[in-house]
Amino acid sequence: MARSSFLVYNRSVEIAFYSRAKGPCSMYETAEFLLMIASFFLISIMFIFVYRFRKQRGIRWLLGLMACRLVYVCSVILEKSVPTLAEKLFFRNVYQTAVNMMVPFIILFVLEWVFRDRPLRMRWKMALLTAFVLWSVQMWLPADWNLIYHTVEQADGYLLITRTGYSLAFSMLCFMLIAGCIYLLAQYIRNSDNELRKPGLWVLALASILFVLEILKFVSPQWASWLLPMTVYCSFSGSLMLIIVLRYKLFSLVPLARNFALDTIQESIVIANSAGRIIDANKQASLWFSRLGMAELTGKRLAEVLWQWPDWHALCGNMQQGSVSAEVWLDGERRVYQVNVYPIRAMGQEKQGSLSLLIDRTEHQRHLEQIADLNQLKDQLITIVSHDIRGPLALQYQLVELLEEERARFSPEHQEILAQLGSQIRNTLSMSTNVLEWFRSQREEMGLRPMSLNVADIMEECLHLLRIHAETKQVRLTHTVVDGLWVYADREAIGLIIRNLLSNAIKFTEPGGLVQLDAGLTEEGNVLISVRDNGIGIDPERLRMLLEDQQLRTAMGTAGEKGAGLGLFVTRLFIERSGGSFRAESRKGEGSVFQFTMKGGQRLERDSG
Repeated sequence: MARSSFLVYNRSVEIAFYSRAKGPCSMYETAEFLLMIASFFLISIMFIFVYRFRKQRGIRWLLGLMACRLVYVCSVILEKSVPTLAEKLFFRNVYQTAVNMMVPFIILFVLEWVFRDRPLRMRWKMALLTAFVLWSVQMWLPADWNLIYHTVEQADGYLLITRTGYSLAFSMLCFMLIAGCIYLLAQYIRNSDNELRKPGLWVLALASILFVLEILKFVSPQWASWLLPMTVYCSFSGSLMLIIVLRYKLFSLVPLARNFALDTIQESIVIANSAGRIIDANKQASLWFSRLGMAELTGKRLAEVLWQWPDWHALCGNMQQGSVSAEVWLDGERRVYQVNVYPIRAMGQEKQGSLSLLIDRTEHQRHLEQIADLNQLKDQLITIVSHDIRGPLALQYQLVELLEEERARFSPEHQEILAQLGSQIRNTLSMSTNVLEWFRSQREEMGLRPMSLNVADIMEECLHLLRIHAETKQVRLTHTVVDGLWVYADREAIGLIIRNLLSNAIKFTEPGGLVQLDAGLTEEGNVLISVRDNGIGIDPERLRMLLEDQQLRTAMGTAGEKGAGLGLFVTRLFIERSGGSFRAESRKGEGSVFQFTMKGGQRLERDSG
């Protein structure tokens, strides 16, 4: 027969048990039987223990492996117990089927445990299981159709089987597959945490004993008589594995702690691999997506789940770190979430996937919206109040100026009253102007509108506004400016800066004093404007506090003028926003110099003639 070239006849290879003593059951056989029974119960205990962790990744395949192991041990015991060839062959086929099915369970367990970020698709899992089931079915077929057994005989109560070359080739393939699984597990354990590395390698070594015994049976069939019972006794090494697992909490430290942490966190967590598929999600994420009509997340493509949020999908797809907002309607209510995406790197290698963390910001967003509404209301109130106050004050200021121009016609008593009234109105108007301008500067939508301005025109306007004030206090105002000097600045801002500096100089200068306003160019081409006075000056400590401290500080003027301390603060603020610099020098009793710079402007064509 053509098939005979693939037959290998070995009466000693597949002998289940050789007789060690003929006649009545020997003490050795009794001990052997008891040890097998004990092995069966040990495997049952381990199965019950591992079943507690059935929801962890890969454990279901480990349970399948242990179930096959239970069937294997039970079938070996029963084959020894029955007398007829048919019964022995039946139990031989049962335990050989169990051995065959252990291989795919080992492969699937290792793949899910090691490659967590690249889960095997269900159709490939089913294909693998189906292939081993179909091969195992061969041994149950009649002899003409059987590709595993060539002949089956019974001698002295034990089975003698010849196996085909197909069967031997299949066994070698299984050995190579299991060896590859052991290698992957060893690499995975070697790269794990130091605390778990040593016990993990011990568990792997104990689990490999059965594999080594099967190889010895295959290579040295003459040893099968005592190797087969030892494959059953491997349950005792399994008990040592159980002790190590309990001692170092391998199951509870890794999967249980991970799941406990993920499910305890109130935020939703979604983990996707580099292929764009979701491989894991905590309980909160599953509940969140289920409320959106997505019952199952694991295994789905990101494009199917995140189509409503393209920015989120883009971050996950590119495995980039970033943060985006996601708005959804849940139970008729608008909810706002902040989604933080982080790339996942395995052992310092390239990116393996992404982790998305969803944080509910609805209440925070509501508070922000309420604060924004209150700020808007505050802005409107302050604007209205400031304008309503400044309008009447400006009118009173103009009336007082008219009276001051005619002050020679009043009596000395009336002139003193007019001077005090003018001082109070100027201070109040200056304060309200500074408050309004500072408030405008704090609003996000407020922006400066710089343009090219003639410095001489700006200075003339400011001096004109403060001329009567200076004359009333008998302080002389002078100014010098370089011809054709232009500045690139906001008209309102630079006007406010110069007026504040001049007002402060007048305020702290004695009657008969001098305030000098100068403008020129720096070496860098910027406009330098300085206000110099010969007033009472400022001591160094107070000058430092005025320039650096954000707190509002005020002092009485030489004529008892009061203020809110806002002038210099607003001045510094607008200089900084205009891109300029500010400095001051002063000595007690010798006067002060305040200087600021701004970008130089270009002469306008319409003024060139």
